Amino acid sequence: MFTPLQNPSFCRVFKVNESGYRIIWNDEINLSEYELWKNGEKVTEADNVSSSMPETQAV
Repeated sequence: MFTPLQNPSFCRVFKVNESGYRIIWNDEINLSEYELWKNGEKVTEADNVSSSMPETQAV
C-alpha cells in the first residue's frame, strides 16, 4: 500500500485534511498525526537542506 511513497515525485505531492491532523497522498495512502508523532523521525535544519531534492508541494 505504501510502496508509492518510495517514489520521491509521488511523495512530494500531498494535501493536509481540513482538520490539519492527516496528510493525504491519494484515496488509499494517508497518515494521521499520531502515526507521524509515534513513528516519525526528527529532522534538523542540516538534514533538511539538500540541493538535490526539490521542495515539497502541498496541494
